[in-house]
Amino acid sequence: MTSQGRYEQSRKARHGSHRRRRWIVFILFLACLLGLLALTYLQAPQVEPVSRVKLPAVGSGPAPPELTSQGASRILKSRLEQVAERYPATYGVVIFDPSSNSTVSLNAEDRFLAASLTKLPVLFTLYRAAASGEVDLDDEIIMLSSDVQSYGTGVLYNRRVGYTMTLRECAEFMIKESDNTAWVMLNRYLGRHNVEAELYNMGARSTEYWIPNTTTPSDVLLMLKAIADPSYTSPELSAEMLDLMTHTSFEDRLLQLLPEETRVAHKIGSYGDTFSDAGLVFPKGSKSTEDAYFIVVMAGDTTEPTARSGIQQMSLVAYRLLGEPSANH
Repeated sequence: MTSQGRYEQSRKARHGSHRRRRWIVFILFLACLLGLLALTYLQAPQVEPVSRVKLPAVGSGPAPPELTSQGASRILKSRLEQVAERYPATYGVVIFDPSSNSTVSLNAEDRFLAASLTKLPVLFTLYRAAASGEVDLDDEIIMLSSDVQSYGTGVLYNRRVGYTMTLRECAEFMIKESDNTAWVMLNRYLGRHNVEAELYNMGARSTEYWIPNTTTPSDVLLMLKAIADPSYTSPELSAEMLDLMTHTSFEDRLLQLLPEETRVAHKIGSYGDTFSDAGLVFPKGSKSTEDAYFIVVMAGDTTEPTARSGIQQMSLVAYRLLGEPSANH
């Protein structure tokens, strides 16, 4: 073998020896690493497994408490005051909810011009006399020349003197058309002192029926309660009076902004700078007076457009709290 061959054989032998040593070192290193890891695990403190807690499902939460009548009254009064600030006038307001026996008022004992609200006492005095048998609503009444009132509202002043109608028809003219001639005719027929006595007996003692023709929201509420009370006249006569007060020729105040099919049995009044509307509001779908609420709004020292808007808005805020299905009343 040449010296060159011996050199190559020696080089290959050294190279193989180096490779074997590298593998041995790598295996020893890996073994040491695995041993170290195993020793660390055995010496580490054992941790108890943590059990999972089943969390409750997220729901809508408890229902909010229902609005109490006292809370609703506070809210209603605050909203009425806000409307009064928006539509400047001197307001007298009273709202009564029979279902909760709660009343909300603003200046309810202040005196205002009654204007055509004074036709309400004539209406219930006539029907109370009919309930007692003193008069028959089908009896006739003749229009005299002294009865004719050509000012303000009404249609009878266009009829000839001597025009004849029943007492019931005359009452319908007085309420639905707010006819001044019909009011004078029935006042003549009943006698002013009888109308005033009826007001006094029911407790409406702040009302000056004839002169100066003033009343208060609280007194008007008493009048409405009498009309709506079947025991004051009779169930049939009470219902008839409320029918006369429904679908009148003046539906641009309490009823104007309320939902369709809402019934409002009411009477308006307008004279000078005083405008009013007062009645029972039957929420949509309701026919019973037990489901209705009473509202009287009188506005003085203002213009008719301002008063009309104020009455409309006060009626709307009352309906939203007392008349809507979700309301607590």
